[in-house]
Parts: sequence; structure tokens; C-alpha cells
Amino acid sequence: MKKIIYIAAMFLAFFSICVSPVRSQTQVVEGYTFIQGTSGTQVCLGRWIPPTDVALPGVCDGQLMNLPQLTAISSRISAEKLDQMLGTLSSIDQRLAVNNDQIKQLIDTSVSTQNSIDQQVGQVNEMLHEAINQRFDALPGAILENDQFKEEITKLKEDILKEVEKRYPKRSK
Repeated sequence: MKKIIYIAAMFLAFFSICVSPVRSQTQVVEGYTFIQGTSGTQVCLGRWIPPTDVALPGVCDGQLMNLPQLTAISSRISAEKLDQMLGTLSSIDQRLAVNNDQIKQLIDTSVSTQNSIDQQVGQVNEMLHEAINQRFDALPGAILENDQFKEEITKLKEDILKEVEKRYPKRSK
């Protein structure tokens, strides 16, 4: 009986040592095949071809990497991509700053131009008021003796001044 137990134990030990690495477990996550074996977890970076025989391992049609190695490479690539993105965002920020400066200059120029236009319109308004008042005040006294005629002239003067005010309004500050 001891002999049978000894033979069974040897068979079991042989079986577990020889068959375990061959029958490694595979798991597919996001297109990567993870292979659990006695040497640790490995990742197939290509296409995983399952075994045709239960006693044989599958084959990776591509590069096979240890998980820590893949993690290190992935981290480096991620850091490089983040640096590229940071550079791109920095460039965008610089361009936006230049654009903001140009917009501020345009606004300042527009305000300055509008102030200049308002000042000129105000000057034109004052000049027209003065010219109209001088012309009406320069009418001969004989014409203004007739009250009805004087009233019509005053009304005409007021209408002209209202029209000037409409076309060249004074800017309220």
C-alpha cells in the first residue's frame, strides 16, 4: 500500500509540475491578452492564438511582455503624451494671451476713436448753433419790426436749431 501511495504522490507531483505551466490561464482585457503562468503575468501585445491541444500553451502572434515591463513602458509613453499635451496647451495659452492683448488694443482704439468722433460732432453742433444765431441776429431791424414776421423768423430759427440738434446731438457726459 505504501508503494501505491508513493507512486500516486509521485504521479501527482509530476503532473502538477509538468502540466501547470502548460495550462496557463488567459484573460482578455481591452484587446490585450494577459497570460498567468509560473513565471508571472505576461501580456500579449499581438493576437493571442489559443492552443489546439490541451497539453500545449497558446502562441502570441506579436510581442510578449512581462506586466511590470509593460507598465513601465506605458507610464513613460503616458508621460511623453502628457508633456506633448502640456506643450500644446501652453502654446494655445500664449496665442490666447496675444489675441487678448490685440482685442484690448482694438477696444482702446475704438473708445479713443468714438471719443474723438463725439468731440468733433460736439464742435460741429456748437459751430452750427453759433453760425445760425449770428445770421438770424444779423437780420436788419426793419424786418424784425413786424411782430408776425419776427415770430415766423424765430420759429424758423428754432426749427433749424432742432434739426441741427437731431443730426449732430450733443454728447451727454
